[in-house]
Amino acid sequence: MNFVLKGKNKETKDVITLKFKPVEGEIFDFKPGQFSLFSFLDNRAERKIRAYTISSLPSEKFLSITVKKAGVFSSCLYNMKIGEKIEIGSSHGNFYPKKSMKNLVFLSAGIGIAPFYSVIKDFYEQKSNQKITLFYSNRTKKEIVFFKELNKIAKNWPNLKIIYLITREEIKDKCISECCRIDIEILKKYLKNLKEKYYFICGPREFVSDRYQELKNCGVIEKFIKIESF
Repeated sequence: MNFVLKGKNKETKDVITLKFKPVEGEIFDFKPGQFSLFSFLDNRAERKIRAYTISSLPSEKFLSITVKKAGVFSSCLYNMKIGEKIEIGSSHGNFYPKKSMKNLVFLSAGIGIAPFYSVIKDFYEQKSNQKITLFYSNRTKKEIVFFKELNKIAKNWPNLKIIYLITREEIKDKCISECCRIDIEILKKYLKNLKEKYYFICGPREFVSDRYQELKNCGVIEKFIKIESF
């Protein structure tokens, strides 16, 4: 389907949310946490196809993605002008917790927050009784995407607990829990018992691989860990 860019929201210095609407018809069905394939209609980005996680909800009027300006394709998306068109394929992926899953733990780094933001908004909208602990790592406080939005949800929905971690600066801020990286010791500190929980990990490949291996080394069964990397 061809979509037209209707809105742009700057989230941080180099992260932007793009809001699209179909040129004709309705937005295709999707679940929070899923991704779609994007391709330009002209020769930008050498006509390549790239996958991006949908950061909006099915109930919202726009199909949104949240993009960091890094690499040729993402830079082209970042620089799109209102009114320009792009091709967006149908939804894919199963990076979404089932209702039977309790005690959810989300591990995110940088722009890896995108699928979690959609899932958290969905649970909040439903007033779900599922408990979520979100560990969210960034280099600096200014790089935290959806900072105000996530804090607002956590304030109004006690089932969400957020652990913000900053790795490149020492900062005294009541919202920032730790000035270090996410590792197994941090998880033990806040979760106490690592078992009987479902883990979803999203971020750069090395981040995802390291957290996945650490959890397995501590006895977490593979079926309790879902991953998505970029």
